[in-house]
Amino acid sequence: MELKQALGRRIKTLRELRGLTQNDLAAEIGRSLDAVSMIERGLNWPSMATVERMATAFKVSTTELFNDLGTTGSANGQDLVVVGRELLAKLGQPELEVAVATLEALARKSAAASSARP
Repeated sequence: MELKQALGRRIKTLRELRGLTQNDLAAEIGRSLDAVSMIERGLNWPSMATVERMATAFKVSTTELFNDLGTTGSANGQDLVVVGRELLAKLGQPELEVAVATLEALARKSAAASSARP
């Protein structure tokens, strides 16, 4: 996936998780609805000032907007890294331990399957 599209997917996912419409986000960051739409579709790169305003609107660091960018995706258009982080942040310690153990098991299974392929 192209990085511009991956960033657009991340921004769309964060916006949706925060319950914002494109109009809401546009008003909050001082950009037009068209500008937000084009960024989310991966047609335009946001300026650094826009990135900073988006990070503030989403209550994340600018670094978080770019971490692991383009490494995952899903058919429903959500950024799975962001969704995973959001879900993990809501878990208590016991549930978090189960989630980590589950992810570790999945990673081992995936590694084993990869090494078994010719």
